[in-house]
Amino acid sequence: MSDIDRSRRHGLKTVNSRSLLLPYLLSMMGAMLVVQLMIMLTGGDISVLAGIMLTLVAALGAAAWLWRSYRSLKQIRFGVAIAHAITFAVVTTSFNVHAAVRMVAFSSSPDGFDAAARSLLATPWFGVTLVMSALWGLGLLVHLIGAVLGRGWED
Repeated sequence: MSDIDRSRRHGLKTVNSRSLLLPYLLSMMGAMLVVQLMIMLTGGDISVLAGIMLTLVAALGAAAWLWRSYRSLKQIRFGVAIAHAITFAVVTTSFNVHAAVRMVAFSSSPDGFDAAARSLLATPWFGVTLVMSALWGLGLLVHLIGAVLGRGWED
């Protein structure tokens, strides 16, 4: 059954996935750019303000968008899963790219490898790169398995 037939059967208007998901993707990218710039401007450490509070604001924005758009997302095959994947990719990639740039910058110092390892493994960067990516990635994997088993429909 096509998306249009499914929408008509439920008495819903058709939804354009591009017009729904592209603004969300761009908004998430903008929000995480602000987070990463604030982390950079405050010394590169994951502080309460730059790393945690601004990421929480972005997460609350994503949750509000999901709540507001949930009915429309359910009309798109794999819509909710795609929104989840977008959020995961944007947030984790922003932190991982930032961490990678930091590690390259540390490598130019005399004790480069040791400084880079300390910075990544003995600071909050460990949590926002490795731990967050692994745990959230497992959650996304479970969501994707459920979406595939449901043939892309989550109702």
